[in-house]
Amino acid sequence: MDSEKDQSWRRYRDAVSSSTKLSQQGDNDEALRWLDGAITMASKENERQWVLTLSHHAAVISNFLGNLSRVKHYYQQSLAFNPENPRALSGLADVAKQEGELELASEYAARCYKALMEGDDFLKNARLETLLKKWPEVARPKP
Repeated sequence: MDSEKDQSWRRYRDAVSSSTKLSQQGDNDEALRWLDGAITMASKENERQWVLTLSHHAAVISNFLGNLSRVKHYYQQSLAFNPENPRALSGLADVAKQEGELELASEYAARCYKALMEGDDFLKNARLETLLKKWPEVARPKP
């Protein structure tokens, strides 16, 4: 069993490393194809944390490319495994804002704030600070 876990860990770590290298070489499409394959495999193996990690990595590459629909796709993929993931919710708030969907963006930001306040994210304070710079209203109580 430990050997299987070790192989799994190496496979997904290699996917992140390889996609990063491909992206640095300017081959972002191949990097995303590599990540898509790894995300599919992680999903089938129910490797929840790897789905999140790989999806967020792919979202960052897609954001660098300015491809908002792919950014949205990868963050939604992440939410399928963790519906209140603060990183994905924050990313979706940013995408919705860029697309001019301010009400939806605000909803994602509010969910992100709630998830951070209720969760045990070790980067909670830094994530809250970043979120509140963009969305200060989410910390105010609703009338």
